[in-house]
Amino acid sequence: MTFRSTFARVVSHWLLVDLAEALSLRETSPALLHSEADIEPTNQALHSRPERHRTYRRVAEGESVEVEQHLEAYRKAGQLLGQAQNMYHSGHILRFVMSHPEAPVLPPGGCLYLPNDGVWASFYQHVEHPFPDLFAEMIANSYYPSCNETSLSGLRLPASCGDRTMRGSRGCFEVSSLGSATGIQVFETTGHVGLPGKWSYHIENARPHQLRHAKESDASPARCGMSHELPEVPAAKRLEIPTRYVVCRRSDADDSITEDMVREQNRWANEAFRGASPWERMGFDKGRPVSVDMQISFQLVNISIVTNADCAKYGFTDTARLYEYNKDSSKYFTVVIITNDASGVLGQTEFPFDIPEDSPDHMVIVSSVGFRHFASHQADAVGVTMHSSLMYDEGDTVVHETGHGLGLYHTFERGCSNGAVSEGGTQASWRSSFAGSRGDMVDDTNSEKLPHYDCAVDMSCGEVDPVHNFMDYSPDSCMMGFTEGQKRRAWCVLENHRHGLYEMSLKE
Repeated sequence: MTFRSTFARVVSHWLLVDLAEALSLRETSPALLHSEADIEPTNQALHSRPERHRTYRRVAEGESVEVEQHLEAYRKAGQLLGQAQNMYHSGHILRFVMSHPEAPVLPPGGCLYLPNDGVWASFYQHVEHPFPDLFAEMIANSYYPSCNETSLSGLRLPASCGDRTMRGSRGCFEVSSLGSATGIQVFETTGHVGLPGKWSYHIENARPHQLRHAKESDASPARCGMSHELPEVPAAKRLEIPTRYVVCRRSDADDSITEDMVREQNRWANEAFRGASPWERMGFDKGRPVSVDMQISFQLVNISIVTNADCAKYGFTDTARLYEYNKDSSKYFTVVIITNDASGVLGQTEFPFDIPEDSPDHMVIVSSVGFRHFASHQADAVGVTMHSSLMYDEGDTVVHETGHGLGLYHTFERGCSNGAVSEGGTQASWRSSFAGSRGDMVDDTNSEKLPHYDCAVDMSCGEVDPVHNFMDYSPDSCMMGFTEGQKRRAWCVLENHRHGLYEMSLKE
């Protein structure tokens, strides 16, 4: 089957099918909620998912004319998203996907359903560090040719709850049209329509862990409050943290992560924490971005490569499967590598102040896809190139997750509005204020609305987004530093919340 004629023909008429009509034959009683205030990322459209996805044309398979027409369709849809007040992040995702070789070609005359920023902000509370390749699958799942009930990838829409609504796992959510461009009708949704199967699985099956938002107690000056309240780290002091790596592989034949790769990853992390990461100058850079010496290094004391198929596949969804490899957790900084991840996650780490000092949950957990030289090693082995896998091939996912293990928040924590938290860590509103402070508790990192998956200048909160900071989601080639405020916070959190490890690591 060829799509050349589909893209080359002149389209004289588009049949835009109203959503209510598309669902009317399957409508059921609207017994569930449809208030946007109740929306959570777990409110996923109740699709009928096929055992195997329907095949569809990808941009990498097209020729120059097809590719240009494909890009124009994405650009026009992106313009509609850019004109909408709450669709900033879906627009960013669409721009990321349009240049991806796995990006689906969108046949004219369809409907594209994408979530608003509030839904995305909640999504990142549950899927902490999503693997960006899966955004291409999300677009295929979210695009419905001819605006019927079956997506490009073969997912079927759920029954509706009534006019302009869709049935989700936690209640009905709203769908509203943003307009039409190049024959594509774009809709804003207050729930997720096209989550990839791996992310959906993770949300439904992950063992609950602490909410990743600052607690009132953590904001106290007696603990670790805003970075300007914290003391400067004395130049003569350093932390040399005893560190062990555990590689969970599915079989004895799996050599995708070797001991040499682990040593190289640890060396790379030490360079990052020394402030010596390489810098690829971008057109918007006025000079080298901030990259302080954190005065922290990781002393590799042990490498364990274990064969455990459950650990290799389900380590993100159930961290208890990893406990046997994290004994004496108060004495080590532990990094666990998952080699057959079922969750579509790059990394996941608990904050030290959310769990007891001797908890086996003190682990940095990283997918092999985000491990240094994994993607290039696999590409050499099988003769293919993985697009965004190579974007995370330098090893900065370990650096990013290690930042969490030292108490650092994302640079986009609570977005532009620095959302408040109530006592006990429960988020009151991701849009509300938090005593005028920055959401990541660091004064010298600019706020940003939501994470970046590219290395481009943006001002989502009125100041240049910190895409070069290790605590964003930028590609590895873009990340290259921590700030002075992050340094002070990391030292404070380790001293106050992993005091035993701090004392063992301190060198003067």
